[in-house]
Amino acid sequence: MNTQKYKWIFYLISLTIIATIGVQFFWNYKNYEENKQRVANEIQLSLDNAVEEYYSLLAKSNFLTIINADTKSKKLRFTSDNSFDTIFKKLRRNTKKIGKPKVTLSNIKITSDDNLSKEKIDSIMLDTKKFVAEFNTTKDSILKAKYKIDTIESVTQFIDDKKGIHLNKNGTQSEVRYFKGKAAADSLKLIGNLKPIFISFLDQSVDYKKIDSLIDNQLLKKGIDLSYSFHHIKNDTIFKQTKDTTLVNNNFAVTSKSTYLKDFEAFKLYYSNPNFEALKRSFGGIFLSLILSLLIITCLFYLLKIINQQKELAAIKNDLISNITHEFKTPIATVSTAIEAIENFNVINDKEKTQRYLAMSAVQLKKLHQMVEKLLETATLDSEQLLLKKETVDVVTLSEKLVYKHQLLSKTKELIFSSNIKPIYLNVDVFHFENVISNLIDNAIKYGGNHIEININAILKSTEITIADDGNGIEKNQQEKIFDKFYRVPKGNTHDVKGFGIGLYYCKKIIEKHGGTISVSSHKNQTIFKITLPNA
Repeated sequence: MNTQKYKWIFYLISLTIIATIGVQFFWNYKNYEENKQRVANEIQLSLDNAVEEYYSLLAKSNFLTIINADTKSKKLRFTSDNSFDTIFKKLRRNTKKIGKPKVTLSNIKITSDDNLSKEKIDSIMLDTKKFVAEFNTTKDSILKAKYKIDTIESVTQFIDDKKGIHLNKNGTQSEVRYFKGKAAADSLKLIGNLKPIFISFLDQSVDYKKIDSLIDNQLLKKGIDLSYSFHHIKNDTIFKQTKDTTLVNNNFAVTSKSTYLKDFEAFKLYYSNPNFEALKRSFGGIFLSLILSLLIITCLFYLLKIINQQKELAAIKNDLISNITHEFKTPIATVSTAIEAIENFNVINDKEKTQRYLAMSAVQLKKLHQMVEKLLETATLDSEQLLLKKETVDVVTLSEKLVYKHQLLSKTKELIFSSNIKPIYLNVDVFHFENVISNLIDNAIKYGGNHIEININAILKSTEITIADDGNGIEKNQQEKIFDKFYRVPKGNTHDVKGFGIGLYYCKKIIEKHGGTISVSSHKNQTIFKITLPNA
């Protein structure tokens, strides 16, 4: 593959990985921020719901219904003509003007089952305001001492004590009856000829434990697990705060929007940092995004690895073709020259020359045959077609003969053989085992130094065979590749050392088929190949 194209592919894959990570990060961050806002909105809703529920329960429990006991008389009607003000003016006739009971519009809510127009409702509210103003100017010391007309108990007690109210214009007395509770009021609404007055009292005090309980319930429903502090503020001053008083960060606070609150007061809820809660809600998306990103990045890196392997294979293929061409060219050229000499230079009559040329051709053809056999044999190593013919032999004697043969062929190299014991018997295929040992010794002679040591040691249940030389060593990044098929350590476009790059690959496959292992360790001025085989 062209180096420039490979670089462009690498840049494109890198850009894709960066873009994938960037998009996933942006998407997750946006999702996280949305969840943070959602948590804040749900906390706001929880506070509002808790406050509304608190005052709703309070209003239902302090609910009073007043009716005229004389059901035949229809004098007691809640209309603009016979309003709340008129009724309580009659109520006030039985008192002496001395005290100042506490009655305010804020803690009294008046309703009726009449379908009133807006004008009539406005008239009722105006009469109610007049009643509050006039009633609060009463100077009845007895009333002041005994009654505070600001709760449902005080109103009912007042009615019980007075035993009735003069309501009629002609001076006759009509008895007034009252019923406590919202359920009674709902039942009275079903009676057609009754026109009751409904009074709901809102307590001025706040039950903070109850509000905290309602807030806890609302947060639990929404699955929010945060610490918080409830603040009751009056005139911009903290009147009461509950639970964790250290929570004062206004960035994590919400204010109740309830209509039950007065203008000068507010309910605020301070809560702990919601980041973890938002992360919990975003976890699913973050996890899926992470898995997706990892899958994409893994696939891209795998693709890059495959491309790199293809590039290396292409280089190995080119090197192999070059080596095969060179290796085959020499014997073919030699044989061709010998035949040409026999044909053109009339050497056929010279039996001695003819014999020499024929012998030379036979040697080269035998060499060519061995190279072809090696290539064909390599093709069978990865399959099950290669069957070993194992037999128990003394590997010490076998190896010693091989060392002696190589020593005769390499006069300039020093080969030293040793073993810890004799004999050492192993169950091996003699032909392939000899090839493995010969290949390793031959490599040490070709690429190593002048001093080569072959050592065999029997240890426990295995036998170790080492071939060490004092050459320049093999670079660390090349050590894992030298056992690959057709791989040769790159040294430029030189062919001073013959080979196809299949020797060490062949050794590895044969040793593995014997149930053993082969490894290499190399550093400056020393390279050691070690074979480990199980004992017979």
